[in-house]
Amino acid sequence: MSDLQLSLLAIGVLVIVGVIVFNWWQERGYRKMAQQRFQSQGEDVLFRNTLANTPPFENRPTEDRAPETRIEPVVSAMDEAVPDEVLVEPVIEPAHAEPSYAEPPRTVDADASLPPQMDSAIDFIVRLELAEPVSAEDVRTALAGVQTFDKPSRWLGRIASGEWLDVTDARPSAEFNVVCGALQLADRSGPVSAESVAGFAALAQAAATALMAVAQMPERQPTLEQALALDEFCADVDVLVGVNVVAKDTDPFPGTKLRALAEASGLKLASDGTFQYRDERGVPLYSLTNHESAPFSADGIKQFTTHGITLLFDVPKVSNGVRGFDQMVQVARQFADSLRGTMVDDNLKSLSDDGIAKIKQQLSAIYAKMEARGIPAGGKRALRLFS
Repeated sequence: MSDLQLSLLAIGVLVIVGVIVFNWWQERGYRKMAQQRFQSQGEDVLFRNTLANTPPFENRPTEDRAPETRIEPVVSAMDEAVPDEVLVEPVIEPAHAEPSYAEPPRTVDADASLPPQMDSAIDFIVRLELAEPVSAEDVRTALAGVQTFDKPSRWLGRIASGEWLDVTDARPSAEFNVVCGALQLADRSGPVSAESVAGFAALAQAAATALMAVAQMPERQPTLEQALALDEFCADVDVLVGVNVVAKDTDPFPGTKLRALAEASGLKLASDGTFQYRDERGVPLYSLTNHESAPFSADGIKQFTTHGITLLFDVPKVSNGVRGFDQMVQVARQFADSLRGTMVDDNLKSLSDDGIAKIKQQLSAIYAKMEARGIPAGGKRALRLFS
């Protein structure tokens, strides 16, 4: 045989040996991952149960609103009776999605360990089971695709100690044994779009392929239905209550006196031109705005005047809301007394004690409805959904 033939024969043998070695290494990785998963399984899935799960007081409309915006209602008094029934919507169990490679379709295990920063009730969650630990830098590279989602998203990786680290901020050498991604299902701009869910799922599948991982995720259509139901519920309870204090005569309120009263009541001037009262977590409980168009500013407060102010109460973002509303009303009364103004609703009608009592009745009904839905006002879920 010639030297050329011998060379070609040797190259062919090396290629065959290389393919055999690669297939052995890949099979070894999947076998190890399967052993780990079956060893950690503690529950028989055959025994797992599935849960079946007035003009003054306005809510955001759910039918005629624009698809990308919500109408923020302002409330000052209420004439409707308290509803007798509290809506409890069924919990939609996520199903599985078809992966893009030759692996059996899998679903996100309800008992699987998920990052505390993620919530299957309000997030579309994908889980990447890695055959071997992978560095944070490799995970970032695998997730480097174009990310154009209309809702907040994040990726977290679990290290050997069990701690979850943000993939973006983790040191390059950190090694993850599991990676999870979450796309929020809804916020005040509406439900997540089908395009965003599809794009997020495609990114997860591409990353799984690059990292030799097995991807678990819910099916898209049930996810979109869950997002729509969640958005409809949020629109029903997303209420903003307003109490106005206006001048009785033509003399306006001076800015210096407004600032002194606001600061004495614990409100601080914020960058958006409002005075805000915040709780110990830094969450605004209520705010003070100018009834006219000009915002408050630290530089112009000495020359500032207005004929009215409005105290606003963002209902779903405030825990212990009835008590918080009482506090806001008390502050409004102090402003009215000190400024010689009067408390009125948005129709400039005097806001009576009966009107305030009706508002508190409606607030109690809204808070009961949110508790029953598992989204208590002022809790983590509410603060994310009503951002």
